[in-house]
Amino acid sequence: MIGWFRRRAEYRALIEADAKALMERFGENAYSEARFRQHDAPDVVDANRPADHWERVKEAIRRMEGR
Repeated sequence: MIGWFRRRAEYRALIEADAKALMERFGENAYSEARFRQHDAPDVVDANRPADHWERVKEAIRRMEGR
């Protein structure tokens, strides 16, 4: 069970890191970029993320931007 909590915390950190990276690179277009990656994940370079990853990144960006 402890391993599950550790993996979950690591995954949340990955979501936050990806959200911050998109915000730094794309600025106000970060949310749109995350949305693009969510829909076109097989064509994205870093598509090795879990299926719902970009949805979670998109929500993290929304939360960070205060939308």
